[in-house]
Amino acid sequence: MSEDAVPTAVEDPRRGRAPWHLWVVGLFMLALYIGGARDYALTLTLNPGYLAAQGYAEPQIGYFADYPFGLGVLWTLNIAGGLASAAASLLRSRRAVPLALTTALAQLVLLILTFAFRDRWDILGPSMSLFDIGVGVLSLAFWWYCRVMLNRTVLR
Repeated sequence: MSEDAVPTAVEDPRRGRAPWHLWVVGLFMLALYIGGARDYALTLTLNPGYLAAQGYAEPQIGYFADYPFGLGVLWTLNIAGGLASAAASLLRSRRAVPLALTTALAQLVLLILTFAFRDRWDILGPSMSLFDIGVGVLSLAFWWYCRVMLNRTVLR
């Protein structure tokens, strides 16, 4: 290969096989956010069967029936970014890093605002609140993981 030639995937040692953990982490995050997308759609449309299955009573239904637009935008960014960042990581795209950061920041701001101004803990309860905090922690960890994979040239 000449010095000026651009290496192909076969010739470029940085573009070897993806590590096994990329698939595990990427598929886990994709599954998490597919579940989140389902919850998002069924909750915001106030699907009666879904809300009943979640054990939601009047306070919880009212919480989502009167959901502010700005919080809906943050929730949308979180779900769309989570799906896109997981897919981008599986495709080994460097775009996974800013997408994962957007996802994590949207989740963090959403949690801060809903705990501070929407009485989230009392209305939705500790298990739902702790689950969502866990999703926020996982989202931050996924952003860090994507950065590491970019630095190791796994993402390109």
